[in-house]
Amino acid sequence: MEMTQQDTRKLLNQFFDSVLSYLEQGQLETEIIKPAVSLEELEKIFTLDDPGSAANIKTLVDQYLASAVRTGHPHFYNQLFSGFSLYGFMGEVVTALTNSSMYTFEMSPVATLLEKELVTKMAKLVGYPAGGGTFVTGGSNGNMLAMLAARHRFAPQSKWKGLSGLSPLVAFISHDAHYSMLKAASQVGIGIEHVKKIPVNEQGQMIAGALEDAILDAQNKGQKPFFVGATSGTTIRGVFDPLEEIGSICSEFDLWFHVDGSWGGSVLLSSAHRDLLAGAELSDSFSWCAHKMMGAPLMCTIALFKTPDILVEINQISGTDYLFHDGQDIQLDLGNISLQCGRRVDALKLWLAWKYYGDEGYEKNIDRLFALAGYAAKKVEQSAQLRLMNDVKSLNICFQIRPENVSADAYNDITVAVRNRMVETGGPMVNYAYINSDLVIRLITANFELRKTHLDRFFDQVNKAVDFVLAKK
Repeated sequence: MEMTQQDTRKLLNQFFDSVLSYLEQGQLETEIIKPAVSLEELEKIFTLDDPGSAANIKTLVDQYLASAVRTGHPHFYNQLFSGFSLYGFMGEVVTALTNSSMYTFEMSPVATLLEKELVTKMAKLVGYPAGGGTFVTGGSNGNMLAMLAARHRFAPQSKWKGLSGLSPLVAFISHDAHYSMLKAASQVGIGIEHVKKIPVNEQGQMIAGALEDAILDAQNKGQKPFFVGATSGTTIRGVFDPLEEIGSICSEFDLWFHVDGSWGGSVLLSSAHRDLLAGAELSDSFSWCAHKMMGAPLMCTIALFKTPDILVEINQISGTDYLFHDGQDIQLDLGNISLQCGRRVDALKLWLAWKYYGDEGYEKNIDRLFALAGYAAKKVEQSAQLRLMNDVKSLNICFQIRPENVSADAYNDITVAVRNRMVETGGPMVNYAYINSDLVIRLITANFELRKTHLDRFFDQVNKAVDFVLAKK
C-alpha cells in the first residue's frame, strides 16, 4: 500500500487536526479524565488481525486518543507528573522524525551537544562543578546506575569476577524510599536482603542517628557498608531527607552517598524552596526526573555524578570498535558512558522547554505549584470531614475522609470508595496510598496549568462523592 507524497501530506494534516482537537477538548472543565471503556471494547478496536488503510490509521489514532487517560488535564492528579508541554511535544515530534541514537557524536551531533549542556547545567545546580552524567530511562534506572557505580568503587573486581567470595555489600535507604532501590540491589547483585531500611520520623524523614547505628551494626557483623540512598521528595508524603546530616555520616564512614531526587530535584530551581535540598552537594550521585515537576514529556530523567569518570569505568567494555572509532569525536561519544547501546534522544524536548521558560520561568512555575499545594492543604484543614495526614512541605497533599458519626475503622474503606467514585464517573483522577495503616488520598499539584479554581472544583467533587458513598451505606 504505497502512499504518494500527497497522501502523506493529507494524512499528516488530518493527524495534526486530531492533535489540536485533543488539546482543545483536554482543557474543558467538563472533560472526562478517565474514559469508561471496558477491556473487551478496547480489544475489539485495537487488533493487528487485518491490515488497514491510511483512513483506518487516522480512525485508530482518534480512537486511541478518545480512550486515553487525560494526563494533561488540570484534574489529573494521579501521578507525580501532569500536564502538556507544547515545547516538549515539539521536541518529541522532531526526535521521532529524525530517528537517531545517542551512542556517537557522528550519529547525533546536535543532540549530543544539547545533552552535554543540560547535564552540565543540572550538575552545577546540584553542586557538582565538575560533574557529569547521562540521560536514563527513568528514576528507577538512575538509582540503579548510582548503586552500580557505588559497587564499582568498593568492589571494582566485581565487574569482571562478580561478588562471589567478597564480604556482603550492604546498602541503606529510608523506610519511605522508592521501591526501585530494592530492585537496584537485585539488579547489581548485592541482594535485597542486604538493603537495610532506616526508620523515619513522624514527618517521614530518615533518622540520621538510626542510619549511623545501622552502619555500625553491619560492620560488627562483618558486612561491608557501601551505599546510602537518601530521598529528596518521597513518593507518598513528598518529604526531603536531611541531606547534610546524612552526607556527614557518609563522609565519616566513607560511603557512597546517592540522592534520589526523581521527584524533588527540580526544587533546586527555586530560590525560595531549594533549602529543602541543602547538602545535595555532598552527594556522589543524584537522580532527577524532569518529566515530573518540570513538566517535560515522559521519559526525561538524568543521572548525575560528582566524578563522572566512573561512568566510563563501569561501561567500558571490549567489542565496541564497530561503533566507536578512533578520532577527534570519540571524546564526545556518549555511548561510552551509557548502559545502553542504542538510546533515543531525550534531551531535545527538555532543551526546547528550558530555552522557552529559562531558569526564571521554571522558578515561577515551581513556586506557584508550591503555593497551590499550600492552598489545597488549607482547604483540607478547613473541612469538617477531611483530615490532613502529612506535613505538606512540597506538592504532596495526603488526606483521609473522616465524616462525623462514622467509626474510625471505616475511614480507610470510605476514603478509597470516594476516590474510586470520582475516577469511575470521569471526574478528577487522584491516587491513594498508605501512610502506616491509614489509607489516604494523595493529591499532587504538578500541572503548570493548575489554578485555585481547579482545586476548588476538586474538593467540591470530593464532597459530592462522600455524600454518594455515605448514602449507599
